Amino acid sequence: MIQAKKLTKIYKNGFKAVDNLNLTIEEGDIYGFLGPNGAGKTTTIRMLTGLLNPSEGEVIINGMKVRENNLEIKKVIGVLPESHGYYDWMTAYEYLIYFYKLFDSKNSNAHQHVTYLLDKVGLSKRSHTLIGQFSRGMKQRLGLAKTLINQPKVVFLDEPTLGLDPTGQRDIHELIKELNRSMNITVFITSHLLKDIEVLCNKVAIVKNGKLIEEDTILNLQQKHSPKEIIHIRTSKDEKAKMIIEKMNLAENVKITEEGIRIILQKDALSDQIKQEIVQSLFLEKLDIYEITKYKTTVEDIFLKLVTDSNEKVVK
Repeated sequence: MIQAKKLTKIYKNGFKAVDNLNLTIEEGDIYGFLGPNGAGKTTTIRMLTGLLNPSEGEVIINGMKVRENNLEIKKVIGVLPESHGYYDWMTAYEYLIYFYKLFDSKNSNAHQHVTYLLDKVGLSKRSHTLIGQFSRGMKQRLGLAKTLINQPKVVFLDEPTLGLDPTGQRDIHELIKELNRSMNITVFITSHLLKDIEVLCNKVAIVKNGKLIEEDTILNLQQKHSPKEIIHIRTSKDEKAKMIIEKMNLAENVKITEEGIRIILQKDALSDQIKQEIVQSLFLEKLDIYEITKYKTTVEDIFLKLVTDSNEKVVK
Protein backbone atom coordinates (compact mmCIF):
# COMPACT_ATOMS: atom_id res chain seq x y z
CA MET A 1 0.00 0.00 0.00
CA ILE A 2 2.77 2.48 0.98
CA GLN A 3 6.44 2.08 0.19
CA ALA A 4 9.22 4.53 0.89
CA LYS A 5 12.42 3.58 -0.92
CA LYS A 6 15.73 5.15 0.11
CA LEU A 7 13.86 8.32 1.03
CA THR A 8 16.22 11.21 1.71
CA LYS A 9 15.68 14.93 2.29
CA ILE A 10 18.54 17.42 2.40
CA TYR A 11 17.54 21.06 2.91
CA LYS A 12 19.29 23.98 1.24
CA ASN A 13 21.37 24.67 4.34
CA GLY A 14 22.82 21.16 4.04
CA PHE A 15 20.83 19.65 6.91
CA LYS A 16 19.87 16.03 6.21
CA ALA A 17 16.46 15.64 7.86
CA VAL A 18 15.74 12.16 6.46
CA ASP A 19 18.48 9.71 5.56
CA ASN A 20 17.92 6.70 3.27
CA LEU A 21 14.59 5.73 4.84
CA ASN A 22 12.84 2.52 3.78
CA LEU A 23 9.29 1.88 5.02
CA THR A 24 6.70 -0.73 4.12
CA ILE A 25 3.05 -0.32 5.12
CA GLU A 26 0.69 -3.08 4.02
CA GLU A 27 -2.97 -2.65 3.13
CA GLY A 28 -5.08 -2.69 6.30
CA ASP A 29 -2.18 -1.88 8.66
CA ILE A 30 -2.50 0.55 11.53
CA TYR A 31 1.10 1.72 11.41
CA GLY A 32 2.78 3.73 14.15
CA PHE A 33 5.60 6.12 13.25
CA LEU A 34 7.71 7.13 16.25
CA GLY A 35 10.77 9.20 16.96
CA PRO A 36 12.07 11.89 19.33
CA ASN A 37 11.71 15.57 18.45
CA GLY A 38 13.86 16.43 15.45
CA ALA A 39 13.99 12.82 14.22
CA GLY A 40 12.53 13.68 10.80
CA LYS A 41 8.93 12.57 11.36
CA THR A 42 7.26 15.70 10.01
CA THR A 43 9.54 15.86 6.97
CA THR A 44 8.84 12.19 6.26
CA ILE A 45 5.07 12.65 6.45
CA ARG A 46 5.24 15.67 4.14
CA MET A 47 7.11 13.57 1.58
CA LEU A 48 4.73 10.62 1.98
CA THR A 49 1.71 12.85 1.36
CA GLY A 50 3.22 14.73 -1.58
CA LEU A 51 3.65 18.08 0.16
CA LEU A 52 7.43 17.95 -0.13
CA ASN A 53 9.64 16.41 -2.80
CA PRO A 54 12.47 14.17 -1.58
CA SER A 55 16.08 14.92 -2.49
CA GLU A 56 16.52 11.23 -3.28
CA GLY A 57 14.36 8.12 -3.29
CA GLU A 58 10.67 7.71 -3.95
CA VAL A 59 7.29 7.08 -2.35
CA ILE A 60 4.72 4.70 -3.84
CA ILE A 61 1.10 4.70 -2.63
CA ASN A 62 -1.50 2.34 -4.03
CA GLY A 63 0.86 1.46 -6.88
CA MET A 64 1.44 5.11 -7.89
CA LYS A 65 4.64 7.13 -7.54
CA VAL A 66 3.73 10.16 -5.46
CA ARG A 67 6.06 12.58 -7.22
CA GLU A 68 4.67 11.75 -10.68
CA ASN A 69 1.00 11.39 -9.69
CA ASN A 70 0.48 14.09 -7.09
CA LEU A 71 -3.12 14.92 -8.03
CA GLU A 72 -4.15 11.27 -8.22
CA ILE A 73 -2.52 10.57 -4.86
CA LYS A 74 -4.60 13.29 -3.19
CA LYS A 75 -7.71 11.35 -4.23
CA VAL A 76 -6.70 8.25 -2.29
CA ILE A 77 -5.27 9.76 0.92
CA GLY A 78 -6.73 11.70 3.83
CA VAL A 79 -4.72 13.78 6.30
CA LEU A 80 -5.61 14.87 9.83
CA PRO A 81 -2.85 17.28 10.96
CA GLU A 82 -2.08 18.00 14.60
CA SER A 83 -3.22 21.62 14.24
CA HIS A 84 -6.57 21.49 12.54
CA GLY A 85 -8.70 24.55 11.78
CA TYR A 86 -12.49 24.48 12.16
CA TYR A 87 -15.11 27.00 11.10
CA ASP A 88 -16.95 27.57 14.36
CA TRP A 89 -19.84 29.40 12.68
CA MET A 90 -20.70 26.34 10.59
CA THR A 91 -22.61 23.27 11.69
CA ALA A 92 -20.89 19.89 11.42
CA TYR A 93 -23.08 19.08 8.41
CA GLU A 94 -22.28 22.36 6.64
CA TYR A 95 -18.58 21.91 7.32
CA LEU A 96 -18.44 18.48 5.69
CA ILE A 97 -20.65 19.56 2.78
CA TYR A 98 -18.22 22.43 2.14
CA PHE A 99 -15.23 20.08 1.89
CA TYR A 100 -17.19 17.51 -0.09
CA LYS A 101 -17.81 20.16 -2.75
CA LEU A 102 -14.07 20.81 -2.99
CA PHE A 103 -13.53 17.17 -3.96
CA ASP A 104 -16.67 16.58 -6.02
CA SER A 105 -17.93 19.49 -8.13
CA LYS A 106 -21.04 17.51 -9.17
CA ASN A 107 -22.18 17.12 -5.54
CA SER A 108 -24.48 14.31 -6.65
CA ASN A 109 -24.26 12.29 -3.42
CA ALA A 110 -23.22 15.05 -1.01
CA HIS A 111 -26.08 14.71 1.47
CA GLN A 112 -25.97 10.91 1.50
CA HIS A 113 -22.18 10.72 1.93
CA VAL A 114 -21.94 13.41 4.61
CA THR A 115 -24.83 11.87 6.56
CA TYR A 116 -23.07 8.50 6.37
CA LEU A 117 -19.79 9.95 7.68
CA LEU A 118 -21.46 11.80 10.55
CA ASP A 119 -23.08 8.55 11.58
CA LYS A 120 -19.76 6.68 11.27
CA VAL A 121 -17.98 9.05 13.66
CA GLY A 122 -20.88 9.23 16.11
CA LEU A 123 -22.02 12.79 15.34
CA SER A 124 -25.33 12.14 13.58
CA LYS A 125 -27.30 13.63 16.50
CA ARG A 126 -25.08 16.75 16.50
CA SER A 127 -24.97 17.27 12.74
CA HIS A 128 -26.78 20.63 12.95
CA THR A 129 -24.93 21.89 16.03
CA LEU A 130 -22.47 24.75 15.56
CA ILE A 131 -18.87 23.54 15.67
CA GLY A 132 -18.08 26.33 18.14
CA GLN A 133 -20.17 24.42 20.69
CA PHE A 134 -18.23 21.18 20.22
CA SER A 135 -15.84 19.73 22.79
CA ARG A 136 -12.29 18.89 21.70
CA GLY A 137 -13.22 15.23 21.43
CA MET A 138 -16.18 16.02 19.18
CA LYS A 139 -13.94 18.19 17.00
CA GLN A 140 -11.50 15.28 16.65
CA ARG A 141 -14.41 13.11 15.50
CA LEU A 142 -15.38 15.76 12.98
CA GLY A 143 -11.77 16.00 11.83
CA LEU A 144 -11.74 12.25 11.20
CA ALA A 145 -14.96 12.58 9.19
CA LYS A 146 -13.36 15.33 7.08
CA THR A 147 -10.31 13.10 6.56
CA LEU A 148 -12.65 10.47 5.08
CA ILE A 149 -14.59 12.88 2.85
CA ASN A 150 -12.86 11.74 -0.36
CA GLN A 151 -13.21 8.03 0.54
CA PRO A 152 -9.43 7.52 0.92
CA LYS A 153 -7.59 4.23 1.00
CA VAL A 154 -4.96 5.63 3.39
CA VAL A 155 -5.26 8.18 6.20
CA PHE A 156 -2.41 9.98 7.96
CA LEU A 157 -3.22 10.97 11.56
CA ASP A 158 -0.91 13.31 13.47
CA GLU A 159 -1.45 13.22 17.25
CA PRO A 160 -5.12 12.12 16.97
CA THR A 161 -5.77 12.09 20.74
CA LEU A 162 -3.65 15.06 21.84
CA GLY A 163 -5.39 17.12 24.52
CA LEU A 164 -8.16 14.59 25.17
CA ASP A 165 -9.00 13.14 28.57
CA PRO A 166 -8.70 9.35 29.06
CA THR A 167 -12.33 8.78 28.07
CA GLY A 168 -11.90 10.87 24.93
CA GLN A 169 -8.69 9.02 24.06
CA ARG A 170 -10.42 5.66 24.44
CA ASP A 171 -13.33 6.80 22.25
CA ILE A 172 -10.98 7.93 19.46
CA HIS A 173 -9.01 4.67 19.74
CA GLU A 174 -12.21 2.66 19.25
CA LEU A 175 -13.31 4.89 16.38
CA ILE A 176 -10.00 4.53 14.52
CA LYS A 177 -10.08 0.74 14.93
CA GLU A 178 -13.67 0.62 13.70
CA LEU A 179 -12.90 2.75 10.63
CA ASN A 180 -9.88 0.59 9.85
CA ARG A 181 -11.93 -2.58 10.19
CA SER A 182 -15.24 -1.61 8.57
CA MET A 183 -13.90 0.60 5.76
CA ASN A 184 -10.60 -1.29 5.19
CA ILE A 185 -8.61 1.92 5.53
CA THR A 186 -4.85 1.80 6.06
CA VAL A 187 -3.88 4.11 8.93
CA PHE A 188 -0.52 5.86 9.46
CA ILE A 189 -0.23 7.42 12.92
CA THR A 190 2.31 9.64 14.64
CA SER A 191 1.86 10.34 18.34
CA HIS A 192 3.86 11.37 21.39
CA LEU A 193 1.31 9.44 23.45
CA LEU A 194 2.85 6.00 23.15
CA LYS A 195 -0.31 4.46 24.55
CA ASP A 196 -1.96 5.42 21.23
CA ILE A 197 0.57 3.29 19.39
CA GLU A 198 0.36 0.39 21.85
CA VAL A 199 -3.44 0.23 21.74
CA LEU A 200 -3.93 0.84 18.02
CA CYS A 201 -1.01 -0.32 15.91
CA ASN A 202 -0.06 -3.73 14.58
CA LYS A 203 3.26 -2.44 13.23
CA VAL A 204 5.71 0.25 14.37
CA ALA A 205 8.65 2.14 12.90
CA ILE A 206 11.09 4.09 15.07
CA VAL A 207 13.33 6.78 13.60
CA LYS A 208 16.23 8.71 15.09
CA ASN A 209 18.29 11.44 13.41
CA GLY A 210 16.42 10.81 10.17
CA LYS A 211 17.32 7.11 10.09
CA LEU A 212 15.15 4.04 10.60
CA ILE A 213 16.38 2.10 13.63
CA GLU A 214 13.50 -0.37 13.95
CA GLU A 215 10.44 -1.54 12.01
CA ASP A 216 8.39 -4.58 12.99
CA THR A 217 5.19 -5.79 14.60
CA ILE A 218 4.73 -4.85 18.25
CA LEU A 219 4.78 -8.52 19.25
CA ASN A 220 8.11 -9.12 17.49
CA LEU A 221 9.60 -5.98 19.04
CA GLN A 222 8.52 -7.10 22.51
CA GLN A 223 10.11 -10.50 22.01
CA LYS A 224 13.28 -9.00 20.54
CA HIS A 225 13.87 -6.31 23.14
CA SER A 226 12.72 -8.22 26.21
CA PRO A 227 13.57 -11.89 25.61
CA LYS A 228 13.56 -12.66 29.33
CA GLU A 229 10.35 -13.01 31.32
CA ILE A 230 9.77 -10.62 34.23
CA ILE A 231 7.37 -11.27 37.12
CA HIS A 232 6.14 -8.72 39.67
CA ILE A 233 4.87 -9.93 43.04
CA ARG A 234 3.59 -8.15 46.19
CA THR A 235 3.51 -9.98 49.50
CA SER A 236 2.93 -9.34 53.20
CA LYS A 237 6.70 -9.55 53.84
CA ASP A 238 8.69 -8.68 50.72
CA GLU A 239 12.13 -9.01 52.36
CA LYS A 240 11.41 -12.55 53.53
CA ALA A 241 9.79 -13.44 50.21
CA LYS A 242 12.86 -12.19 48.34
CA MET A 243 15.13 -14.50 50.37
CA ILE A 244 12.87 -17.49 49.71
CA ILE A 245 12.73 -16.81 45.97
CA GLU A 246 16.51 -16.38 45.75
CA LYS A 247 17.08 -19.75 47.44
CA MET A 248 14.90 -21.43 44.79
CA ASN A 249 17.56 -20.62 42.13
CA LEU A 250 14.89 -20.05 39.48
CA ALA A 251 15.60 -16.40 38.78
CA GLU A 252 18.46 -14.48 37.23
CA ASN A 253 17.77 -11.48 39.44
CA VAL A 254 15.41 -10.71 42.34
CA LYS A 255 14.98 -7.11 43.44
CA ILE A 256 12.64 -5.21 45.74
CA THR A 257 11.10 -2.11 44.12
CA GLU A 258 8.36 0.37 45.06
CA GLU A 259 5.85 -1.92 43.30
CA GLY A 260 7.00 -5.05 45.15
CA ILE A 261 9.45 -7.77 44.10
CA ARG A 262 10.79 -7.75 40.54
CA ILE A 263 11.91 -11.18 39.34
CA ILE A 264 13.88 -11.56 36.11
CA LEU A 265 13.73 -15.19 35.08
CA GLN A 266 16.55 -17.12 33.52
CA LYS A 267 16.51 -17.31 29.73
CA ASP A 268 13.97 -19.77 28.29
CA ALA A 269 12.38 -20.26 31.71
CA LEU A 270 8.70 -21.27 31.81
CA SER A 271 7.17 -18.32 33.65
CA ASP A 272 3.75 -19.87 34.38
CA GLN A 273 5.35 -22.94 35.95
CA ILE A 274 7.74 -20.79 37.99
CA LYS A 275 4.87 -18.59 39.20
CA GLN A 276 3.16 -21.69 40.58
CA GLU A 277 6.33 -22.86 42.33
CA ILE A 278 6.88 -19.42 43.87
CA VAL A 279 3.28 -19.22 45.10
CA GLN A 280 3.50 -22.68 46.67
CA SER A 281 6.80 -21.87 48.41
CA LEU A 282 5.51 -18.59 49.83
CA PHE A 283 2.29 -20.18 51.06
CA LEU A 284 4.30 -22.88 52.84
CA GLU A 285 6.11 -20.06 54.67
CA LYS A 286 2.69 -18.56 55.55
CA LEU A 287 3.22 -15.38 53.52
CA ASP A 288 0.22 -13.59 52.02
CA ILE A 289 0.41 -12.84 48.28
CA TYR A 290 -1.45 -9.69 47.28
CA GLU A 291 -0.59 -9.67 43.60
CA ILE A 292 1.48 -11.62 41.08
CA THR A 293 1.70 -10.54 37.45
CA LYS A 294 3.81 -11.18 34.40
CA TYR A 295 5.37 -7.92 33.21
CA LYS A 296 4.82 -7.08 29.57
CA THR A 297 7.34 -4.89 27.75
CA THR A 298 5.57 -1.77 26.51
CA VAL A 299 6.11 0.28 23.38
CA GLU A 300 7.40 3.03 25.66
CA ASP A 301 10.04 0.67 27.10
CA ILE A 302 11.21 -0.23 23.60
CA PHE A 303 11.13 3.37 22.37
CA LEU A 304 13.15 4.73 25.29
CA LYS A 305 15.67 1.91 25.02
CA LEU A 306 16.26 2.53 21.31
CA VAL A 307 16.34 6.33 21.23
CA THR A 308 18.71 6.56 24.21
CA ASP A 309 21.06 3.87 22.90
CA SER A 310 24.02 5.53 21.19
CA ASN A 311 24.98 2.23 19.54
CA GLU A 312 21.66 1.43 17.85
CA LYS A 313 21.86 -0.20 14.45
CA VAL A 314 20.25 1.40 11.41
CA VAL A 315 17.72 -0.71 9.50
CA LYS A 316 18.63 -0.85 5.82
